[in-house]
Amino acid sequence: MNRNLLHIIIFSIILFIYIICMFIYGLRNITLYNILLFLLASPILEEFIFRRLLQNNLNKIIKYSLFPHISTANIISSFIFAISHLFTENAFFVTIILFITSLYLGLIYDKYKSIKYTIAAHSLLNIMVFINFPNHIWQFIMKINLLL
Repeated sequence: MNRNLLHIIIFSIILFIYIICMFIYGLRNITLYNILLFLLASPILEEFIFRRLLQNNLNKIIKYSLFPHISTANIISSFIFAISHLFTENAFFVTIILFITSLYLGLIYDKYKSIKYTIAAHSLLNIMVFINFPNHIWQFIMKINLLL
């Protein structure tokens, strides 16, 4: 697939979600800043930390794998990623889901050796969360904005 086409598709999906959310939830809490924070900045930062820095360096140190196609580095970085999200509601359930999701993102990273694809997948996963749990997301975003 052409790289530019992939970028256009991802941007179009994000823009479409933004417009739909504006119509469904109104403009009160939905700002472009919040959308960019949740759908772009968070995936870029998290994938850089957990894939590019942690998983990549662990792959250099740990050469064996406990399971076929899943590196030990992926398991360790996925565990740390899931634990880093413990402050959410339903922490145990969310941690399990995030661990499995992170394993998937780690598989993508191990296969393609690039965080571009994991950032795109992470953004799409955040879009799905955004659509399915909008009230929880807005409460979380408002808490983050108070910290910034």
